[in-house]
Amino acid sequence: MRVIQAGGVQDLRWDVPTPVLAMGTMDGVHLGHQAILRRVRERAAAMGGTPAILTFARHPLEVVRPAQAPPLITPLPVKLALLGRLGMAAAAAIHFTEAMAGLEPEAFVRAVLVDGLRVAGLCVGYDFGFGKGRRGNADLLQALAPGHGFWVEVIPPVSLDGVVVSSRMIRGLLAEGEVEEARRFLGRPYCLEGEVQPGAGRGRELGFPTANVAVPEAPPLCDGVYAGRVLVRGGFQDAMMNLGCAPTFGPGGRRLEIHMPGWETPLYGERVVAFFLRRLRDEQRFASAQALAEQLGRDRQAAEAVWQAARALPWPEWTLHS
Repeated sequence: MRVIQAGGVQDLRWDVPTPVLAMGTMDGVHLGHQAILRRVRERAAAMGGTPAILTFARHPLEVVRPAQAPPLITPLPVKLALLGRLGMAAAAAIHFTEAMAGLEPEAFVRAVLVDGLRVAGLCVGYDFGFGKGRRGNADLLQALAPGHGFWVEVIPPVSLDGVVVSSRMIRGLLAEGEVEEARRFLGRPYCLEGEVQPGAGRGRELGFPTANVAVPEAPPLCDGVYAGRVLVRGGFQDAMMNLGCAPTFGPGGRRLEIHMPGWETPLYGERVVAFFLRRLRDEQRFASAQALAEQLGRDRQAAEAVWQAARALPWPEWTLHS
């Protein structure tokens, strides 16, 4: 997938032939977003165009109302990987600015969609908003499109078991540790990606060596111990993971500690992707290292059933990562 990262409207230039565009923050790339992307692929194939997307590197609320900005389900590298896996041939990732937030909807259409990206067609969700104060919406896009030589298709909401799929709803599930339920609406397990860093070596002393991954941004997932799988060096490994600050050994920064049974090779400096399948318990402070080791043994027994079920799944396709 070809990617351009734009610091402003002036950077939105590409030579993509006949772009058929999805547009939006697309945080989570959940089942509703996937319906939009699927329609982009279909419409692009029908007219010999290029399936593409205009998205945001950060959530726009971080600029216009920082106190209300939600934690991202999918930071930009993960989101771009998912978008490419879902068939987008090109992506423009905007680093949203105050100047862009001040654009009136009509000016946004002219500067971004027509002059910058030269769209042939546009697929957006039913609740899409854009331009200053989000005054622009799907109806306005449909009204403006004919005069600018492109078409607009509005994609209706996607529901699962009577519940409309939305990023806000999925964030709420993750905040409660409901990763199994969130997985249904995402269409894949929730994941965190990061670089392995040296730790204090306490996990190895306890018999549970860990790969320690810094969590530089506040993810929406609540702290706790989880069973999951980790994509490392091109393959998947069963994993038991603690997200939190390891209170037994004193206060520390929030991080992800990953124990992969049988894995002994150091991974310092390498990037891994951790997929969360089931929450096992809260993070807690233990009276001694021995008490913690005993609990980790029980956690591993509880995780075995999760791993056994997960091994039967077609992981590269199921997670949208190859």
